[in-house]
Amino acid sequence: MKTQVSYLNGKINWIIVALVLTFSVAQAQISGNQVYGNNRYNENNYNQNGLPNNTVVSINDNHLTVTVKMLLNKKADGFVITLGLNQEDETVSGCSKKINARIDGFLDKIKALGIKKDNCYIDFISQTKIYDFNVNLETAQQIDKGFEIKKNIIITTSNANSLEKLIAIASDFEIHDIIKVDYFNNDTNAIHNSLFDEALVLAEAKKIRYMKSFGKRIIGTPTATEEFATVFPKTQYKMYQAFESAEIETNHNNRNQYLKKIARKNKTFYYDGISTAGFDKVINPNQIEVGIQYVVTLTMTYKIDTSI
Repeated sequence: MKTQVSYLNGKINWIIVALVLTFSVAQAQISGNQVYGNNRYNENNYNQNGLPNNTVVSINDNHLTVTVKMLLNKKADGFVITLGLNQEDETVSGCSKKINARIDGFLDKIKALGIKKDNCYIDFISQTKIYDFNVNLETAQQIDKGFEIKKNIIITTSNANSLEKLIAIASDFEIHDIIKVDYFNNDTNAIHNSLFDEALVLAEAKKIRYMKSFGKRIIGTPTATEEFATVFPKTQYKMYQAFESAEIETNHNNRNQYLKKIARKNKTFYYDGISTAGFDKVINPNQIEVGIQYVVTLTMTYKIDTSI
């Protein structure tokens, strides 16, 4: 930290005071297999470039600027799961009867999980003709084989434990396509307001500390900018593969040619939420259940009385 000071008639005039406080965070980490790779599964991962891992306060003879960053890890109040299914038949009516019978049977069975029909919505996706080929030794003739209907079942539930049971029941009706699971909280506005109020308290505490330290006084009203971000789990998953592979060389001069079959390598996906580093306050920092993350960044600029 450098301070440039000029002395005039025995009075100290602050020309430039730049304070940069860096709080280093020591965290124990067990790397596990993720050391093999850290590729993003979803390229829409929340970008923390705007959230550096330090806390910055700047002050000069005209203004004091403080930035407060807050992170909230919150469990979801509910989930929206989308399941996909299709049905083929020679006629449209046959498709419709069969797919509706599967859907009705599934919806009736999940009542035992506390999921009512009011919590379910059937989304008609498509109805298309399907074709196949009759193949003989000389020709392959395209023929009309029938129709296919596709529908999605969209279900809302507040019970996280029911999701796996729901998926198991779906498989009994040959519903295997788990399209997506969305997370939601009931009152995002209340969450936003609460974080904003806490950020204001922290900004005021910072202001008082630095004004007292340098004998300055605030005049007028401050200006402020605020950013509020909601980060859903689906954007924060990453993928890696952990394996060690042998190498093989082929001798092209050898008459005994052979094919090389590559073994399947398993891919692993894991949740990697926003790092807690660089935040002034983290609410629920040790939450292990995957949920929704909320970020508030508040920047306050105060005008300093230069007559002192």
